[in-house]
Amino acid sequence: VLSSNTPTKGLHNARHSSMLAFALIAAPALQLSARGPVMGISQAISMTAASQPCRREMLQTGAAAVLTAFSLPAFAEETFNRMAGVLEPFTDVQKGFKLYKPVAWNQFDTDPGVYDVKFQDVIEPFETVQVSTSPVSSATSVSALGDLEAVGSKFAKSRGAELLSTSTRDADGSLCYTFELKGEQYHEYLLLTINRGKLYRLTTIASNKRWPKRAEMYKNVVLSFVPKGF
Repeated sequence: VLSSNTPTKGLHNARHSSMLAFALIAAPALQLSARGPVMGISQAISMTAASQPCRREMLQTGAAAVLTAFSLPAFAEETFNRMAGVLEPFTDVQKGFKLYKPVAWNQFDTDPGVYDVKFQDVIEPFETVQVSTSPVSSATSVSALGDLEAVGSKFAKSRGAELLSTSTRDADGSLCYTFELKGEQYHEYLLLTINRGKLYRLTTIASNKRWPKRAEMYKNVVLSFVPKGF
């Protein structure tokens, strides 16, 4: 709603929200290949949820992932579970986020414009957990993208996928949108949130055939994500 006392500011906010929503709708579809899903970035705030292998495989950074300094988000209906050591903490102080990642998966650090970090199953390379960030100028909450159901529906439609479920939660003060998507060949959880001038995207992907074996682990990865690196 535009206030009669601040028409310029109201118009700016309305236009900004429209630009965010347009970037979401215009996102390219997930492309599948033998090496795994591939994503493209058209604008700084483009919404994508794919991954592609990177040659720069790095050692896992255990020093930054200290369990005692890791605070979990509150979630009304679901409770995070480390799954008896299947997951371990990971913190990226520079990028400003933390989560629990699958133990012993390969780690790839920073493919510019694609991801900030990617974790990939050693045996099933199509199965990935990926985090990417993009700067946003004025939006302070993911709600600037629009209503939860509307955002999920537009995203699924743009990628030719089915939207199976949506949910929201508070991750240490940041609103998160979470979507479950299913395409012809893949299944995915996608989390979106905004904090401190960044749009965060967490994607967890597996093939439809393998999804039943990964769904519980991926759910807990998503539940562990916090857009703060401390």
